[in-house]
Formats: sequence, structure tokens, C-alpha cells
Amino acid sequence: MPDDTAPIPDVHEATSAPDAHTHLGRRVRGMSWFVGAALLGLAARGVHLQIVHGAEHAARLEAASVKRVRLAPSRGVIRDARGRVVAEDRVAVDAYVVPDRMLARPEEKVPRLAAALGLSDDEQSRLRQKLDAVPAAKRDQLLLVRRDVHPERLQAIRDDRALSWIKLVERAGRRYPFGPLGAHAIGYMNEVSPADIAKDPGKLPGDRVGRTGVERARDRTLRGSPGHAFVAASRRIVGPVAPTGEAPRAGHDVTLTLDMDLERALDESFTRHEQRKGAAVLIDVHTGRVLAITSRPAFDPNLLDRGVAVPAGSELNRALLESEPPGSTIKPFTALAALASDRAAAEHSVECKGYYPLGLRLFRCTHTHGRVDLDHALVENCSVWLYDQAARLGLDAIVGEARRFGLGAPTGIEMGRELAGLVPSRAWFERADPGPFRAGHSLNAAIGIGVVRVTPIQLAVAYAALANGGTVRTPQIVVSDVPAPARQVDVEAADLARVRAALRARASELRGLQANVAGTLGASDSRELFLMPTAYIEAEDAPPDDEPPARPIRMPETNGWFAGFAPADAPEVAIVVLVQGRSFADHRVATAIADDTLRAYFAGKERGSR
Repeated sequence: MPDDTAPIPDVHEATSAPDAHTHLGRRVRGMSWFVGAALLGLAARGVHLQIVHGAEHAARLEAASVKRVRLAPSRGVIRDARGRVVAEDRVAVDAYVVPDRMLARPEEKVPRLAAALGLSDDEQSRLRQKLDAVPAAKRDQLLLVRRDVHPERLQAIRDDRALSWIKLVERAGRRYPFGPLGAHAIGYMNEVSPADIAKDPGKLPGDRVGRTGVERARDRTLRGSPGHAFVAASRRIVGPVAPTGEAPRAGHDVTLTLDMDLERALDESFTRHEQRKGAAVLIDVHTGRVLAITSRPAFDPNLLDRGVAVPAGSELNRALLESEPPGSTIKPFTALAALASDRAAAEHSVECKGYYPLGLRLFRCTHTHGRVDLDHALVENCSVWLYDQAARLGLDAIVGEARRFGLGAPTGIEMGRELAGLVPSRAWFERADPGPFRAGHSLNAAIGIGVVRVTPIQLAVAYAALANGGTVRTPQIVVSDVPAPARQVDVEAADLARVRAALRARASELRGLQANVAGTLGASDSRELFLMPTAYIEAEDAPPDDEPPARPIRMPETNGWFAGFAPADAPEVAIVVLVQGRSFADHRVATAIADDTLRAYFAGKERGSR
């Protein structure tokens, strides 16, 4: 019987085949250590970034989403000679709306907007038209409704949450505390135009520049330099000025030579005498500083700053931009031309019958004066003696003397644009006038009529030179440590003294002058009125030789002038007044305005205010 119990073979563990579970556990443990180390590294890096350099990286992140914006500088303040502010910056607030929101319910919102902003019926109508005219693609953009909202209305709009759809936007504005006083000299501002930007790439839309007066002439000085900062997407400024930004530099202040008390005296005198059109200049004869300068009609620069229109023509500075025939105010310079040509001319006398014959024409005088010489011609305002000198000297000698005293050329005052006027030579007539030069042109120029044109500022400079000994100074409107440019006219002191004495005697004959003044008046219009055919005198009904011929028909508008200096014996100031548009008697109004202004000047001097 076979043996069923076989021996069991020994089983030996195989060492060459690792256990799968043991291997997997080792791999997991290794991965855990790796992940833990990585997480620890990331945590360490996070700590490094967030804590050690967190602020730096936050700034970099925010800087990546910001853009550069321009920071406008504050504009310089303008003051008068006594330190009173005449122009300064202010904060203005404009009202805007989004057309889409308005057009949704216009019958409800337009009346509410009008009530909140104080819009008139016409303004409401224009607003509806503007809203309807906005293209569909732009109806989600802001539309300007009212510039410079009144502070009381601003507060009411801000307090009423139901009006939150009215957007209030602040902007820089300008304030002129004295309103129309001195407005033509001070000037005004408004926004740049495309033409301005084309001329100066440094200007951007929305910038504001001076348009007239000192605001324009000293615009670069007043406006300063813009800076820049950076704005995030949230519109928050990144710091007051980012490290790479630049703060704006404020404009420099400007002090004027004007005294607003004298400006007020001029303005009140024009008003008192019901004179709506004209100009006046008061100037220091020794320094060239303009103490007062006015132009009528006047305007309020505050209105222009708010976008409100002013009456047409009121912005015209007639002291610089109105050139008119000076009439008899030019006669002292004709007399100086005669003296320069021949010292004995002063003693030469002529018979004044009320007119001067030249060829087939008669040049009239104010009335019959009899025998006159230089002194009588200026004191009695006789034109015949001057006609005679003009016929003897010729046109170029007459106008040459006037030009030496600054007539017929810009004065150079810092107030923007200025007319040159016209004191024409013989060559000018030969180029400009149809036909040959005529001797009558010389006679017209001698008494300041015909085509001769001067501005009030030119005449003031010329009379200041008569008063100070022949020094023609560039008039100053801005106070400066540098003396005004000047030149000396080659004229004999004795001749100047004689003319000044005649002007003093002339002023003593004028009604309405109470101040100690040397000066004269003038009347003119824009045509050559003083030519008359000889046949009129030869007719049977001609007036006798001792009566002047009848005056030609007058123009509806005329010019009345006064020009002089004071005190007569020791001049300090020169004054010129031009009044326009009424009659030849306007020179009396000009004289009265000059007297009012000079008395205000001397009264202020006695009080010690100047």
C-alpha cells in the first residue's frame, strides 16, 4: 500500500520581489514630504511678498491700472496800485445732464431742471431743442445745461436726492470784484479754441486763456505751469502726486499801475454827463504809468466768465482800438514844427477872416480872429495861422513832428492789440489816394482832420512828452522795477515852454475847468468837412469878409476831445478824453470829464492816498 503521507516541502520567502503595499506607502510618504515642502515654500514666499514687500507690490499693481492726468495750476492774482484785488481765481460749478435720462420723461424732468437752475422759458425751449438734436450715439454723454450755477441753487440741488440726475462739475473760474471798472484794461478769460491749440500744442481742450487786456498780455506769467498725477480706474488719485508726477506751479501775481479810485471817478463822470461812447486815459508824465484808463460802453467780465453774452461793441477798448481825427488837439505839434523850421515863424502874423483861401478852395476857421501869431493861434484856437504854416512847410514837416511825439504808431502798452492810427506823409497820399497829392492835405493835417487818425493812448503819451520836456515813454500798465522804455525828442526847451504857456492860457479860457490845467479841446468827424468852393464866397449872397462862411452839413456822429496836463506849472499827469456820437459841442463834455478826473486825482493826493 502506497505511502500517502508525503513530506511537505519547505517554502522559502522570495527577497527579489518587493511587497507592493510597502512600496506604495513609501511613495505616498515621499510625495507628502514634497508637497509639504512646496506648500511651506509657497507660504514663505507669500509671507515675503505680502508682509515684507506687500506695499511695494500693491503699488505696482495699482500703477498698472492708472493713467496720467494733467493738474491745472492756479492763476495769478491781479491787483491795482494800492494792492486791491481786481482779478482772482474762484471755483465755479456747472450743471450737466445725461440726455438719455432726460428724454425718457422730458415733460417731467425739463420743468424740474428749469426750476432747480432758474432757467427762463426761452432757455427751456432751447434746452429741449438741444436734447432733441443730440445724436443717438451720444445720448449717454453729459450735456452742459448751465454754467456757473448760483451757490444758493447749488445747495438746494445737493440737498434734494430726487435731483441726483443733475450732475454738478467743478471747474476753475475767475472773479473780478470791481466788475466793469477798468475791465478793458484788466481783460477777461475764456476757453481755448481749436485755433489756439494749433498755435500752442501745450494748450489742451478745457484750458482757459486771457483774451483781452492784461489777462491776455501777461497770460504766460499769470497762468503758471501745469503738473500731472495718476488716476486709478476708480478715479482715485494715487497719492497727492505720484513719485513720478509733478505738482503744478502757480502763476505769478501781477500788480497794475491803475488806481481803482480814479477808475471810479472816470466812470462816474461819464455816467453823470450821460456819455455812453468814448474813452479816457490818465498817465503819469514822468514814469509813463497809466493811472486810469476807461472805455465806454463798458462790460462786466464776470458775465463773460459765466458764459453770459455782453452787449455788442462793449468789449472794444476804445482807448487803444479807436482811432479818430484829433482835431485841434494836434495843433501844438504843428506849432512846434513851425518853430523847428523857423524860430521867427512864431512872430509872423496873418489875418484871419474866418477862412483860408488855397487855390479854388477855402479852408474855414472857427470864427474871425483878426491878426494872429503863434500864441494867439493856440490860445484862441485859430486855424488860419496853422493853415498858413502848413502851406509854407509842407505836409512832411507837419506830420514829421507829430510822429516824433508818438502819433501814428502803436505805443507798446501791454494790453494786447493796439491800433497804429495814421499820420500820413506825402508819399502815403501818392500811393493811397486816387489822383495826385493836393496841398489841401497839408492844411487838413495841420489841424488834425481829414485822414489823420490817432488813438486816445497815443495822444496821452504825446501830451505827457509835451509836459515832461520831450521824453516819449512807453506807457506802463503793469508795475515793474524796470523803467519804461523812453526816447528823447530833439526839440528846443524854449519852444516847448512857449507851447506849454499857450496851452495854459488856452485852458484858462475854457469853461468847466477848475483844476490848474494846461490843455486844449478838439472837435472832428471822419470826413474832410472843411473844404468849400471859392464860388460860394464870390456869389452875390456871400457873407462879408469879416464873417466866416456857412458850415457844411455835419455828420450825425462827431468826436469831442480834451487833451492836457496838470498842474500847468509843474506837470504830474497828462489826461486825454474822447467822447463820441452827439455833436461838435461834445468837447465841452470831454472838458468836464477831464476836470472831474483831475480834481479826483488831486483830492486823493491831498488825502495821502497816492
